Amino acid sequence: MSGQDTESRKRVRTAAPVVDCFYPNLLSQENSQRLAKEYAESKPYLYCKIDKLIDEELLRKVREEILTKLHFTVKETDIYKVCQTGDLANLDGLPAHELAQLSSLHQLRNAIYSEEFRKFISDVTGCGPLSSSKTDLSTNIYRNGSHLLNHDDVIGTRRVSYILYLTDPDEPWKPEDGGALELYPVLEKGTPAVSPTVSIPPQWNQMVFFTVQPGHSFHSVEEVVVDKPRLSVSGWFHIPQEGEEGYQAEKQEGEAPSSLQQLQETADALNPFKQYTEEVGPEALDGLLEEDISVLSKWLNVKYLDINILRQVSEKFVEESSIQLVDFLNEAFAKELLQATLEADTQDELTLPKIPKHGTGERGKWKVMGPAHKHRFLAIDSSLPEDGDKATEYMDQLQASLFSSAAFRRWLALVTQLTVKGYRGYARRMRPGLDYTLATADTCRSILDATLCLATTPDSRAVDLWEGDEVGGYECYMAQDADEDPAVYKSAAPDEDGALLTISAGCNVLSLVLRDEEVMKFTKYISSLAPGSRWDVAFEYELPAEECD
Repeated sequence: MSGQDTESRKRVRTAAPVVDCFYPNLLSQENSQRLAKEYAESKPYLYCKIDKLIDEELLRKVREEILTKLHFTVKETDIYKVCQTGDLANLDGLPAHELAQLSSLHQLRNAIYSEEFRKFISDVTGCGPLSSSKTDLSTNIYRNGSHLLNHDDVIGTRRVSYILYLTDPDEPWKPEDGGALELYPVLEKGTPAVSPTVSIPPQWNQMVFFTVQPGHSFHSVEEVVVDKPRLSVSGWFHIPQEGEEGYQAEKQEGEAPSSLQQLQETADALNPFKQYTEEVGPEALDGLLEEDISVLSKWLNVKYLDINILRQVSEKFVEESSIQLVDFLNEAFAKELLQATLEADTQDELTLPKIPKHGTGERGKWKVMGPAHKHRFLAIDSSLPEDGDKATEYMDQLQASLFSSAAFRRWLALVTQLTVKGYRGYARRMRPGLDYTLATADTCRSILDATLCLATTPDSRAVDLWEGDEVGGYECYMAQDADEDPAVYKSAAPDEDGALLTISAGCNVLSLVLRDEEVMKFTKYISSLAPGSRWDVAFEYELPAEECD
């Protein structure tokens, strides 16, 4: 490196005293004590909101540099959709002429990780010393449709999470624009509620930060529903690294399981399989009983009771381990059911492109199912009283009388050549702007998935929206690398090498998939731009050990 380059970088770093980068009196002892008191009293967990953080002139320059000099990449996984830059910790590695174009951003980064501001954060939160060497931040743009689902930020050595908003300073962000930071209470440690109790809409020059609290600091970012950028700088302060004051070797091992581990650990405990009481003989692999046909004909399209068609279906499934059967329900039943679900979506205003309120549609037998860091959707709880709603009646029939029946078990045996021994599942309503399931895998067995999708599809435009996958609602099966760090498993987008199968949301389509152990599955968050709810009946069937080999 030349002496000229060294001098250029030195001038960038020392352009102004650190205190001048912040809003007047922000770092004063009086302000620090006031914020510490507010922090200690905050709910649902400890967090702090500062309305004016950075010097106004500096932050406007930062915003201009970000929007004109940085390249953003769209990143999408099961848990988020966002436009993001690379790690800004690498700014120091840029050539001097490139760094000069980002001088204000560089100044902001150095101010945030300065000794003065780290002490301020430590004093307000009482979290102890923070690393001076480990910087961890990026810039993000949430555009129309972008979102971040529920998680607790527990990865590696993170101690404090923060976000600094750089929304348009001359056009205030409105709550109805979406993009709010949502904070969730816990039912018990590690189990967040299904709905947040605090919602913080983004505002220019506002910072929100909180101590990463394993099993408690659950949060999400509401979907943005306007055509303007929700720009922010976000990142983490880390615990002291080796060689730094306050370093503790045992802390480096982590204090809590990562997100993927949390998702996998209790699947069976939360929702165990119900075992069939009768054995199914080998004859079930060859054909249906007359009584089975009589039972199934109430719901199924007659062509899926024709032995010749079923043998063709079976051949394809055995060869490919998956199949989609269109027009699965008979025309009469499907017409009444789909009319009822459309009326329910219209009643709840879920056919309109806006964020619904939490709790929308929760009535009668429909109950919101969580916990939110694993999934959120409405499901039928048969123990709740009837309310006379037709959509509920028809969906409950499919759940209680079809998918769990002995006749459907024998139909599955004929189609898949597998004799299932147990089942679990729900009739679900996945609401736009609210619902999803995150990627999970069964680590000890293969499973047969049977999902009847009944997405609200009133016209051809709705068909195109669902089939294009832009509004979510699709099911994705993806491989999990056995050697991959579970803390960062969501770094690969589902359209990259990890995706094994993607099934778009459809209307009256049954999907059968033989899912091997370790294969992860999720249903993508339903965007508020979707034409309505993704209604479905989603069951998993347990296979005998010998059929998993």
